[in-house]
Amino acid sequence: MPELPTPLALGLDLGTSALKAALVDATGQVLAQASADIATVSDSPGQAEQDPQAWLAAAAGAVAALSDTAAAELSAGRIRAIGLAGQLPTLVMLGGSGPVGPAITWKDARADESAQALIGTRREELYGATGMPIDGRYLAPMFRLHHRPGAAVRQILSAKDYLCHALTGALVTDPSTAAGYGLYELASGAFSGALCALWGVPVALLPAVRPAHAVAAPLSASGAQLLRLPAGIPVSVGAADSMSGAYAMGSLAPGRVCIAMGSSTIILDAARERRLDPQRRYLLSPHVKEGWYAREMDLLATGTGWRWLCGLFQLSAAALAAEAARAPAGAGGALFMPYLAGGEQGALWNPALRGAVAGLSLNSGRAELARAFLEGVSFEIRRCVEVLAETQPVTEVVLAGGFAQSPFAMQLLANVLRLPVRSFPEVSPAAQGAALGALEAIGSPAAPSEAALGRPVHPDAEAATYTPLYERYLKVSAACA
Repeated sequence: MPELPTPLALGLDLGTSALKAALVDATGQVLAQASADIATVSDSPGQAEQDPQAWLAAAAGAVAALSDTAAAELSAGRIRAIGLAGQLPTLVMLGGSGPVGPAITWKDARADESAQALIGTRREELYGATGMPIDGRYLAPMFRLHHRPGAAVRQILSAKDYLCHALTGALVTDPSTAAGYGLYELASGAFSGALCALWGVPVALLPAVRPAHAVAAPLSASGAQLLRLPAGIPVSVGAADSMSGAYAMGSLAPGRVCIAMGSSTIILDAARERRLDPQRRYLLSPHVKEGWYAREMDLLATGTGWRWLCGLFQLSAAALAAEAARAPAGAGGALFMPYLAGGEQGALWNPALRGAVAGLSLNSGRAELARAFLEGVSFEIRRCVEVLAETQPVTEVVLAGGFAQSPFAMQLLANVLRLPVRSFPEVSPAAQGAALGALEAIGSPAAPSEAALGRPVHPDAEAATYTPLYERYLKVSAACA
């Protein structure tokens, strides 16, 4: 008898700037990938909104683009499962005939002030219950600010959950995404009635919570029409993009910290214990695997900050990186505090932080400023990694994103961290992780491939230079707080 073709899975990652699609085989290998851009509306201070209909158009566009390189696989009906991942926390208010208004993304700062006023002295209590250093960028405070009395809101969903609903009709979330609602209790593994009352969120508006690697529902007729795929394909519940990406990067390996650099930078490891930080420096979320927790810190404006710097100097990303490589370690004395998004959520959880450059001189040029920015990002990553290492050994780092393909950036990070750094392939880790989760959901699990990771880049002689530079950076950046 002829051998049956192996099943394929489609992973969709609804990110902040683009929706990424990956076609993954039964061994976990990415066969093809594509993406479609997503626009953000920021017309007023603090505003960061997106159109949920644009997400669906991006999903259709990304899957259509896949057919250019994987037409045979798509036309042969070999896709046996669809997995989802998504930006978080991003609020969608759903009415009877679709979203009520635009989606409020995690970059939106308009609820910060009202959230701070309500939280008051309860910050430690809320962190103990949810594992989240709650501020205005969670779904509950966003809903409290933006929901208008009389608006016919029947459900509130995060971005990934809305995509799942649009594809299947199901109203479900997973524990890692539920954590971004600001209403999910770690101890009970459920939404909290008391927290819902605090924020004025009716419990009836919340979706059911199910495991990330479970089937949410089959692809509906309308979902099939959107993606141009056969109806009935199982669609998994999915997970937060950070958890999905870290799963693909092998975050469950002992001693490994996963760093995904996109619009923001996610620093994440995995732990068996529900270990909260007394200083509330990291988020503690359920991981994609039951019994595992993720400790996460997010640097808000690394990729967007680099693009801003490229625009300022009117250079491509590659050209600016080449400029940065020409400058010496320490950037001629310049220190760049990369808090350009307005606030930070790394080891410094402070919405008031603003970017700054110190140590400028008449000799400072674009090469020095570019290197200072990359060093500043690396210093902030080190600050985060050191927090994780306080209670769990860190032996290596895996880096994903554009800089993972740059020998200069890889060596710089290894030197600043004084740790070996391995590169992740040029694929979307979150889309790959979503596909891996979908394969598990249908009973065809595929483990993340260690062979796909690059060889470790070890610290070299320049690493010693960064010890005093890092100490100086910590002192100067403290003045920005």
